[in-house]
Order: sequence, then structure tokens, then C-alpha cells
Amino acid sequence: MQKQRVSAVSAGLGLILSGLAIAAPAGAQGSAQRPAAKGAARPATPAAAPAAAMPQITVAGLRVAGPGIGANGTEVKPFMESPGTTVVLAIQAPKGNGIVDIDDHASKLDVISDDKGASLLEEARVGPFPKITEDGSAALVELEVRARPSAGTASVSAQGTIAMTLAGGSKPIRAANVKMDANQTFKIGATTLTIAEAKVEDEATRLTVNLPRSLLTTIREIRFFDAKNAPLEGHRRGSGYFNEKAELELEVKTKDKAFAIEFEVWQNLRTVKAPFKLEAGLGFAAGPRAASTDGASSSDQGAKAPPAAKKADGPPPAITAADGAASVDAVLKQMQTSAAAGKGAALLAVVYPTERTTYAQMLTMAMAMMPLGLMSDEKASTALQKDLDAFFDSHKLKPPFMRDDADDLFKGVDVNQFVNDAFAFMKAHAKKGENPTADFVPQGKLSDVKIDGDTATAQVGDKPITFSKINTKWFIRLK
Repeated sequence: MQKQRVSAVSAGLGLILSGLAIAAPAGAQGSAQRPAAKGAARPATPAAAPAAAMPQITVAGLRVAGPGIGANGTEVKPFMESPGTTVVLAIQAPKGNGIVDIDDHASKLDVISDDKGASLLEEARVGPFPKITEDGSAALVELEVRARPSAGTASVSAQGTIAMTLAGGSKPIRAANVKMDANQTFKIGATTLTIAEAKVEDEATRLTVNLPRSLLTTIREIRFFDAKNAPLEGHRRGSGYFNEKAELELEVKTKDKAFAIEFEVWQNLRTVKAPFKLEAGLGFAAGPRAASTDGASSSDQGAKAPPAAKKADGPPPAITAADGAASVDAVLKQMQTSAAAGKGAALLAVVYPTERTTYAQMLTMAMAMMPLGLMSDEKASTALQKDLDAFFDSHKLKPPFMRDDADDLFKGVDVNQFVNDAFAFMKAHAKKGENPTADFVPQGKLSDVKIDGDTATAQVGDKPITFSKINTKWFIRLK
């Protein structure tokens, strides 16, 4: 498995993989990678700043993408992006603090509008995969909306909060003379870790370590030392977790049978919700506004009550007679019956056309993480990994699986057949009584359905769902 620690990934439909955080593979764009330092250990960073200190949030970028061109209006796309507007935020940690994690689920985009007064909140979200610097001092977060500014717009205003975990410094914790043998245990502080696998390849030792999720998410970086305390070149190849069990893949340039492993662990964690209220214009001429918790002043254009959401310009995707369903209830029913029957084409037919590869990517990432659920049974985990590798090879899918553009992952792949086979694979490897497709299809009936023109929202249990209509047909959205 090729995995790398990032903020937890999710997709729409309320289809959060139950208890599963998908980690992006090595080389994935937009991941919050923090490569391990190659030098000697450094002392712990300064103590935490006062609790009142909050991150500073400013504008770092602005992108507006129009409709694509060519086949179905999507063959060639500006910036390789779907139509919409993206404002990039730069977050600077308070002095003495480090950014450990950014929670896009708990973050919120309340207002985004242009200087003509038009709301751009259509399909608004705080984007996944925030980028965090190696030392944790700063990060980039994208605010994404489907709508685009009105003609003649000079600036875009945005207001909301970014939820994040901050640390008041870090400290190194070393395990000396760790033997590179399967099932060998060692401790980082009071936490026990287990080497699941270790092998020498091309003058380097590759090892897989099982550890608690609570430790994995607080690792700042990892260093390695030989028996004479000289630093060894090494890095983290990937990581991921399932429920409370985590896995870490490392590579060290040595053939030594034992060496020291040192974790730099974040300390004094605290959760904050940092407010922002800012303006972005060409050349950022409008300038950033400092984050504030108080109400907006009369001069704050971005804080005025927005009018009804403005739909994105440009034609909707082309559909066939077999696409979509006559109602939102029919969409949900078709998803449920198709998943139960393993009919990928019928299920994808009610997923919004431009988001079908994203749905397939969700399945791919979940499947890639399946061996983590068997970490306590090395033989079973290895056998499952072998089956997975053969499955992905049969569909010509190559890592990294987590990419910014899901279309790129499935280029030349029959997505309908892949989803068919993916459901069959998951069912074949599920435990008795388990429904492996439940995390990818809303279970239950719709409630609180609200239809507004060509868009609709509803609930299945406590999970919100969004729908869009193209011509007379309804589709479920991933957002």
C-alpha cells in the first residue's frame, strides 16, 4: 500500500467511510506531507503562546474557472478544473505554535459574494487536503464554490471559520536499538509500536509499523540514527488509519539489523475555530482583512446579507436517456437497489455526470485501506493485499490513487465495470453479516426534502444530501 498522512478525506452523500480516514498516497497533490528531516535531532520548539493567540488568516490566491470545451464541454478544462471559484487562504500559526491538523468538516464558509452583491455560495465548501508546511508554522486552505463572479466584478468577499488543531511546541522521543524483525515491539514514550514487516531492498530497509491512531496524528517528523548516533537518511513513505489502528511505512538508507528511531511529537494540543473575513481581488488589490470575532462594520461588503444563490453559468453536462431518475426519491432507490445487485452502471447513472470518477475514486481509496482492518492478522492482511494488487492491475489502476483530478486516475478505465467489480470484491472479502456498500450508498429513506428549481436538499438520518437536475432528470451530488 502506498499511503501518506493527510487530513481526513470525505466525499458527499454523507458517505463518510464509517470510522475510516483515507490517507493520500505518496506523491498525491494537495496532501499535507511533512517529510522527515535528514539531519540530527533538534530541541523542542518553544512553549505555547497564550491561549488567546489566534492564527492570522489572509488571502494567498484567487482562481476563477469557466466552462470547459470539447466533448461534453469537459474534454479540455481551464486549470484542469471544473467551473467555479476558488479563494486560497494562508494561515499563519501564532508564535510558538504549530498547525497539527485542519478539519475541513468542522470549518465553515458562511458568506462568499462578489462586489456586485451576488452570492456565490452554490456548492460552497472548505476544500479537503489542506497543505501544511513541514515545520507546522503555516498552511494553505482552499474555499471552493461552483458559482462564478458577475461580469465586471473586481473582488470577492468571504467570511467563515477554519477549525484546526494547534500545538504548543514539540519534543523528540527516541527508541534506541530497534530490531528490524517482524512482530518486534518498541516504545515511544508510553506507547507501544509493533514492526509488522521489515525487509532490505536496494541498500535500504523498508519497514511497516503498527501504532495507535492517537500517536500517528501527532507525529511532526521522524528521524533515524545508527549505533554510533550518526543520523541516517530516511523518510516516511506513507501512513493511514482505520478506526483506532494505524499503519506507518518508513524507508531508511541502511542495511543495519537495528537502529534508533526518533519521533518528534507535537505537544500541548488545543482546538480552535479561527474566524476570517476577507476580500480577494486581482493582484489582491482589495487586500486581506484581519480575522475578527466581532460583527461586521458598515463598510464590510463581504458581510452583507447575500441574495439568493446565483447558479454557475455555462451548460450542464450532456446526459443520455439512461441517465438520472425522475425524482430525488427515485435516485436514492436506484442507488440502493443497484448497489445490492452489484450493478455499477445503474448506480453511476444517478450520480452527477462530472462526479462519477470521484465516486469510483472513493471506492478505490476505501479498498486500498482494507488491509488495515486486518493488521492483527499478518497472514490475512498480506493475502488481502495480494488480491487487491491483482484487482487494481486488472483494471489498469496505478497509484497514487488520491489525486486532485479523479478523471486522471480513471483515464482509459471502464468506470462502470470497475464499480461493478469493486462491489463484488468488497462483498467477497466482507465478514458474515456485513454490508460493505453501506458506506457508499445512503441507507434509509429521504426526509426534509427541499426543492428549489434545479437543486434539492434532503436528509437520510442525520446525513445531508444534495441533488441537481439536468433537463428533467435528477442526480445525486458529491460535495
